[in-house]
Amino acid sequence: MKLLRLVAPVFLFVSSPVFAGGSLDLSINNESAGLEYDATRMGSELHILMGVLHHEDNKDLLSLGMNVVDVRTQASPVKIGIGGKILAYSAGSEEGAALAIGGFVRYAPAELNGLGFSGHVYYSPSVLSFDETENIKDLGVKIEYKLLPTAAVYLGFRFVEASEEKLANDIEIAKDGHLGLRIHF
Repeated sequence: MKLLRLVAPVFLFVSSPVFAGGSLDLSINNESAGLEYDATRMGSELHILMGVLHHEDNKDLLSLGMNVVDVRTQASPVKIGIGGKILAYSAGSEEGAALAIGGFVRYAPAELNGLGFSGHVYYSPSVLSFDETENIKDLGVKIEYKLLPTAAVYLGFRFVEASEEKLANDIEIAKDGHLGLRIHF
């Protein structure tokens, strides 16, 4: 219930008329499921994103981020975003949060007829981590295929890991391949 009270105002803000469209990204495998919503602010390059990743081994990751996205021209095959995410995790009895800095890149040249590649890297050093969390790493790569102008399917790999001061071993939140669907609206 606490989480709902914290996240509800953000959903209201993002659903306001100031934001025009965005994308919804669903990724799954046998043990985990992720959902991410990326809202685009009208008249700017600002993107607000919210996501949740659940693993059946009692591991959850919530993210709330903001990126400035550069698309040089509509015909450009490269899309780059730079920004940050607040990452909050729960893995069994361990919990933590951090502000991670990073970005993403997507490359989809017209010559490949809908095939594209993308990746993201977000990292939080100890100075931007809260409580017992030392750092968080969030890395991912995807091979995508655009089925429609507004929908793409992909194969991806993600790695999310947190380090805590009191633990000798790192907490692996996700390290898996997955299938995904991204819809633009």
